[in-house]
Amino acid sequence: MRTLDVTIVGMGACGVAAFAEAVARLRYERDTRVSFQLIERDDPARGLAFGTDQPGHRLNTESRLMGLYDHEAGDYRRWLEAREPLEPDSVVYARRSEYRRYLNHVLDRALADAQDAGIAVTQHRDEAVQIDGNPARATVALAGGGQVATNVVLLAIGTPQAERFGDLDGKPGYFDFPWPSERLAKGIARDASVTILGSSLSAIDTLMTLLDEGHEGPVLMASRDGILPRVEIPSPENGYERRHLTLEAIHRRLRTRGRCFSVVDLVRLFRREVEDLVGHTVDWRKVDRRGGDAAAGLREDIDAALSGDEPFQRILTAARHDATAIWNLLRPLDRKRFGKWVGPHFATMRFVMPMVNAERIRAAFDRGQLQVRGGVVDTSARDGGGFRTTFENGEDHDAPVVVNATGTAMALEEMREPLIADLLHREWLMPHPVGGARAHRGSGRIMTRDPASPRLYGVGQLLNGELRDTNSVWFNVETAARAVDDILHLR
Repeated sequence: MRTLDVTIVGMGACGVAAFAEAVARLRYERDTRVSFQLIERDDPARGLAFGTDQPGHRLNTESRLMGLYDHEAGDYRRWLEAREPLEPDSVVYARRSEYRRYLNHVLDRALADAQDAGIAVTQHRDEAVQIDGNPARATVALAGGGQVATNVVLLAIGTPQAERFGDLDGKPGYFDFPWPSERLAKGIARDASVTILGSSLSAIDTLMTLLDEGHEGPVLMASRDGILPRVEIPSPENGYERRHLTLEAIHRRLRTRGRCFSVVDLVRLFRREVEDLVGHTVDWRKVDRRGGDAAAGLREDIDAALSGDEPFQRILTAARHDATAIWNLLRPLDRKRFGKWVGPHFATMRFVMPMVNAERIRAAFDRGQLQVRGGVVDTSARDGGGFRTTFENGEDHDAPVVVNATGTAMALEEMREPLIADLLHREWLMPHPVGGARAHRGSGRIMTRDPASPRLYGVGQLLNGELRDTNSVWFNVETAARAVDDILHLR
């Protein structure tokens, strides 16, 4: 029987999913003796996304897609129903603190199953800061001074903080990240004027923190595009079969035309799919909300979600399992064009907010507390205190408090992680031109120019350029399972 030592760095949702999948397989695949080292600098089964206790912080995905076991997306829903009976067709966007209990449940069960199966597991409450070694054997150095010996390392680093607005770090009133939310709750006066940099889901979480704490001062969301996420419709995963935006249609175009699949082709197929679903021609200029009235757009989205008349989510959710395969058919140049041309629209249609948050945001608009503006150019510290945000039209907005909610780091160079910086320095991580690290798409095996480097795998945001939907739990569960399969069959 061969032996294998596996180290998982990061025990948030991705790390827990990978560990649980590995233990499940090892209970019936007994040809390998595997031991695990689990490294997490904070509480395990927590992470930034689910570590919050703010009541306004809810899942942005309905419960039926949040299971942590491969091919069992509905496991979380079943766990919820076991705790409290739910109506069969009810739509549930649980609090993230509640989802954290589920993460702990999955981790505890995997640890118990590992013990029953005789699988050795060691947990380290520490931070991994450096990796040394070769393909046969490696060591992971910990911030506390210890070392972990291993054959393979799975990097499940979660949601890395971005290195942005570094010149504002340390300035009174500047918050470099929305998490942990306790910093905002305790550090921002209720009547203070607040500028939130960003208008996507991270910015929504920031606003929810303020509203939970009874904030009464004015709030400005300032971003490049000034677009809010759309409002999720009930059960968007059900009830639509695509006709145009399919892998079959795309492959047929590639085969018959004899030229590459471009972002223009992708947009055209999406538009045909939408117009086929709604039964009429769409004025696509009106779909472009950049520079528009965010409050009016939100009201339209709430009405559309309540009526179920929202085609974009149905199509994009139906295509979610093909998204990575479609993404991989685009050249790197077209992937960059996608981010520049349609990325903001795609993000707001695909990564949406629950109705309960939308209603609270509409109320903030109605009482004149909230503004959302696009065209932001820069935010700088003012002499004497406070901050100035400048817009393309030359206008300025001053506020004593700024929260950087521009989202997670995409490029490796942006990721505020000592371990990532070390691996970049050694050239054991190769930056992907679109973001994240280069890796084998099917397995998550990290690609490197150095044949003598340790065996590394990645899952989640670390592979955001190579894959798509890396901020979606269901997708990360699938990719974690593929990585585990490859690791357990290493020779």
